[in-house]
Amino acid sequence: MTEYEAEVAPDQPWPEDGTANVTPQQPYPSTSTVGLPLEHRDEGPITILKSEYPSGLVIIPNDTPPDQDPAILPREVSSEDSIEITNSRHIHWPTGIVALVTD
Repeated sequence: MTEYEAEVAPDQPWPEDGTANVTPQQPYPSTSTVGLPLEHRDEGPITILKSEYPSGLVIIPNDTPPDQDPAILPREVSSEDSIEITNSRHIHWPTGIVALVTD
């Protein structure tokens, strides 16, 4: 699993589930924008299955959405069948995280 940052622009207000445009930040090799589902969740651990989210998922904590639009969030990238995200007490991703599944 590799961690980067991404600019995330939701297609609805931050407190609502929906979709978001995600643009990787350098030094990630690709800076192409992708659309991903955006869901609010309680703190982790959270398992993102490639079978359920083939491209990935933007996760926003239920109680602390970003205060900027767009926001810069950490981004974990994996080519495995799942990504395990931890977030005890919002230490690892206090305002959200992008989990991207690649081929």
